[in-house]
Amino acid sequence: MITFNYYTILLLLISGGLVLIFDVKIYKQASMLKEKKGATIAGWLNISLGVLSYFGYLVYEKWFWK
Repeated sequence: MITFNYYTILLLLISGGLVLIFDVKIYKQASMLKEKKGATIAGWLNISLGVLSYFGYLVYEKWFWK
């Protein structure tokens, strides 16, 4: 079975980390509080979706795909 799940998971984790590292710092320095809050939520959402997708795919491979 050919899937692109690992690429998607990696993309979600990297983009979430980059948003948290760079965007949040830039918005904090510019005193843009609403944008900082939105970037923080988006970054953590990307990371949590990446982790959830990874564990969901592992469960799918272990119990449903044989």
